[in-house]
Amino acid sequence: MEFLRSMHTYSVNLHERINVLGALGIFSTLAVWAIQKYLPDWVPVPSVFALFSGLVFLFNKWGWRWWICQATFINTPNLNGEWEMLTRSSIKKNQDEYKAVLTIKQTWTSICLFMEGEKTISESVMAGIEVKTDNLFFLKWEYRAEYKPMYAAQNKIHYGITKVMMRPVSNPEKLEGNYYTDESRDSHGPVTLQRIKKA
Repeated sequence: MEFLRSMHTYSVNLHERINVLGALGIFSTLAVWAIQKYLPDWVPVPSVFALFSGLVFLFNKWGWRWWICQATFINTPNLNGEWEMLTRSSIKKNQDEYKAVLTIKQTWTSICLFMEGEKTISESVMAGIEVKTDNLFFLKWEYRAEYKPMYAAQNKIHYGITKVMMRPVSNPEKLEGNYYTDESRDSHGPVTLQRIKKA
């Protein structure tokens, strides 16, 4: 439930949202017309807006993830699940590897990326997906990071950006890229994500 409160919209460089919403609007209109025309008068008829809203809700939450949608007209990648996150920091000259778990909660239009490491936690504040080809896309997000209470005394809250790349056809369970933090921490380094649990 925490994720539901902290999810935010994300951008995607595709026209599918307009196309799907248009198709659902047309279907809702035709469905209401057919109910009024062919079914008995005692059958309750929803308004076009009510039917459209219900269909959009169901599609946004579940429908877009169905394999038949993903295999045909939906190109937004489904990133739901837990990912093992391995990073290295320029502060330590990329010598030490840090492990964390990144949990991604995603609908068709909203997302939350929550990372928990040994000392820190972070949560996305904005995100975007940039699809290049059928086998290449980038995921980018800005995050707010803070240290756990036992480590917070000498460390400040900071913001950063992570950008990773996936090849969903040839390697669908792995993302690789880099992260950068703001001036208060001033670090950067490589990032590797490996999916360990689908949702």
